[in-house]
Amino acid sequence: MVEGARGPVSIVRQETRVTSGVEVTQKLIYAARTLSSILRGTLGPRGLDKGLYKTNGEFAVTSDGARVLNDLLIKNPGAKLLVSLGKAQESAIGDGVTSTVLLAGALLDEAGRLIRKGVHPLTVVDGYLMAAEIAVSALEDNVIECLEDDIELLQKVASTSLTGRAAGSDKRFAAMLVEALALVTHETESGIRCEAEDVLFEKLEDSTINDTRMVMGVFWRQRIPMERMAGIKENAKVALLNCDIKQRETKRDTEIELQSAEDLQKFIAIHEETLAEIADKIIATDAEIICSSGDIDRIVLHRLAAAGKVVIHDVDQKQLAHLAQASGAKLVEHLDDLSSDNLGLVGRFEAQRRLATDEVQDRIIFDECAGPLVTILVGGAMGAEETIRGMYDALRATSLALSEGTLLPGGGASHMIASKAVKEAAEKIADRSRLGMDAFSRALEMIPWMLASNSGVNPLDALLELRSAVRENMVAAGVSSDGSITSMSDVLEPAESIFHGIMAATETANTLLRCDQVISARGD
Repeated sequence: MVEGARGPVSIVRQETRVTSGVEVTQKLIYAARTLSSILRGTLGPRGLDKGLYKTNGEFAVTSDGARVLNDLLIKNPGAKLLVSLGKAQESAIGDGVTSTVLLAGALLDEAGRLIRKGVHPLTVVDGYLMAAEIAVSALEDNVIECLEDDIELLQKVASTSLTGRAAGSDKRFAAMLVEALALVTHETESGIRCEAEDVLFEKLEDSTINDTRMVMGVFWRQRIPMERMAGIKENAKVALLNCDIKQRETKRDTEIELQSAEDLQKFIAIHEETLAEIADKIIATDAEIICSSGDIDRIVLHRLAAAGKVVIHDVDQKQLAHLAQASGAKLVEHLDDLSSDNLGLVGRFEAQRRLATDEVQDRIIFDECAGPLVTILVGGAMGAEETIRGMYDALRATSLALSEGTLLPGGGASHMIASKAVKEAAEKIADRSRLGMDAFSRALEMIPWMLASNSGVNPLDALLELRSAVRENMVAAGVSSDGSITSMSDVLEPAESIFHGIMAATETANTLLRCDQVISARGD
């Protein structure tokens, strides 16, 4: 050994494993294809559900791609990136998670075939980037304008999102969602506000999905302290307090020495007088319903009950904020600030007292409020949670369509429009990036392929027929729920959902294709 020379230098732990070259790309592609195969059967109106059995013993049945991805315990880095893609689509759009992840999986699958033939990954990346821009540009030329007062189009968007869900079988749910958005749409200083968060969802036990209804206000499961406070009130004024309804406690430790029984009586009388003043102050505001985030003294409670008032205490601050938005009441932080100017109005108040159990079963409904907030009460003993998830996704999709004002046909029609545009553009390219563009076009066709497969027809025959319909310029040619090729003019999705899905899937696929080395500190 030459003097001064040294042996190998370790810069990582001994168990660290480094994988390089084509092997890395192929492993990542295989992981993405495996994850896509899990979601493939849930796509479309004829998609089937997945049973999720969690480590804590909980079992759930769902067809929602976002929930499946969230509940899977993924350890492969490539599959984890697809999970992040699904979460990004869910966060930004609220719908289209399954189709976006499946498109990313198809892009990686097509890229794997090219790489095995010797095509450099960056060549595929260049083709994908060019194809994504062409696809989005072609779809922008085919968008359908949607105005705020076009109720029919908005109902079609809601119905499309609900198709395949438990709530998709009844058309009144789509109409209910559109009506809910119309009720919460209002003008603000910055312009028109229409937020899906202004529509709340609550589950109704001991009911069926047909009992689902909407209230113009809020719904609480909150203990009603006294039997006499249950019942119905019309046009009731409501006061909201973010404080305790009792005598203020001293912050310092004090001792009071009583010399006689009379002193004790005087002390008790003064305490009761103070509590009576608190109750009288509340009564003087003419508030019929008093809601507080804190506790209430029993003496004050009984005095208010004797005056015919309804008191609900230990209410969560978020619930108070929702009721303030619905009723127009102002949230008061201290009893001294309470006045008749802070009150809100509830058109109909209904309180149902139920048998006491370990969980709060009393139901309180604030309905017919004038504020921009509504609650949809979803019935169904077993599938209510899944119904709520589907309705919320549809609500976000409809809200996006309302705010952006642009729609595109679903059922694979938009993906076929984009695929045709990419194919035609690829014919004008003379370098190898054309291979990536052709692969991108084939990946787009995988969406209608999977829709046809889930509908029970031969996907190859359906795709060939669909290609022919697109070449003959059939308007919005796509795959219907029964697998036939027809116009998807009545199956509409927010254009932004498809744009975001294509671009996000392309970015995710390109990120994995650029990866030529994986360093695992765990050695797996």
